[in-house]
Amino acid sequence: MISNNRNEYFLLFDWLRIILAIIVALGHDDVIQWQHAGNLSVQVFFALSGWLIGGILLGTKEEELPRFFFNRVTRIWIPYLIAIFLMICASFLKDDLTAKWLEIVFYKITFVYNLFGTSQLEEFKHLMPLQGSVSHFWSICAEEQFYLLAPLIIVLMPVRIGKSLLLWLIISMLAISFNAYAAIALGVLASILKASFGNWHMSNKSIVLLCISLFMSITFMYVESTLYIYVAPIFSIVLVLLLARPGPKNKISQFLGGMSYPFYLNHWIGIFCAHAILDPFGMRDGSLSKVIALALNLIIAAVLYYLVDSNIRKYRTSWFTFSRGISSTVAAYGLMIMGLFGGLVIFNVS
Repeated sequence: MISNNRNEYFLLFDWLRIILAIIVALGHDDVIQWQHAGNLSVQVFFALSGWLIGGILLGTKEEELPRFFFNRVTRIWIPYLIAIFLMICASFLKDDLTAKWLEIVFYKITFVYNLFGTSQLEEFKHLMPLQGSVSHFWSICAEEQFYLLAPLIIVLMPVRIGKSLLLWLIISMLAISFNAYAAIALGVLASILKASFGNWHMSNKSIVLLCISLFMSITFMYVESTLYIYVAPIFSIVLVLLLARPGPKNKISQFLGGMSYPFYLNHWIGIFCAHAILDPFGMRDGSLSKVIALALNLIIAAVLYYLVDSNIRKYRTSWFTFSRGISSTVAAYGLMIMGLFGGLVIFNVS
């Protein structure tokens, strides 16, 4: 993965991203039994975003924000909207069109599902698209909210405030306390530390301390599950810092890292197909079903990456104009405001 701001390629991040995406899929398919496996993978994804996007924003000027938002909209929205389209098509074949179904789709399209939808999963799962099987979209919504909020703080606020270690330390502590966006905040904090002190995380002493922290956080998560929500963000940013090693580009890792996003978005498809194929033979939940699901998901993700994501990266620069950047900015904030307003209205009415 390349940080545009720092012009660095992090080879290990690409391998990490595909591994994390596979862990989420295996968790949803009940291959991995630990209840926090999927969520912990998402927390590491969040820490990665905080570290990388935080680094980009630290070097972004106010007049460059339209380009930043254009890049985020094309990179995140296009594959995400394709995933929503596929979800809706599959849902039409299985589900009834109800007010709750429309409500949940609205939350996902406007990137507020994590704020209004996930809390309804237990009660209204049977009325949601595909019975709530695509609930993992909550993390994409959380990422989008970070992309909209972070520039307001890092870029638009005075430098001594928005890029302050103290401010992001406070934000991180509050985020951990309230179990909200903690891994992302810690990622930004780590990025600011790098901007202030260089590659501090690559010194021998830092590596030893980080390894000790990683071991301790793993121990706490397993021994005392009630501490998970507080320890998981710390584990995540420590792992990211240990793997944040610039290196030579590798075509295989770049391809696998690139297909991790469509894999994460659409991994429910392989599971559904495997179940449909093997259910008539009474093998729906067997080991063969898990193997077929994973294989199908890898193929689907590879095809989508080749057709969509790789072309976005290839042509995004030529697509950009300042007016498109402004339009992307307005669309991003407008869609979020629409989602927040609509969610509040729906909750008050219901």
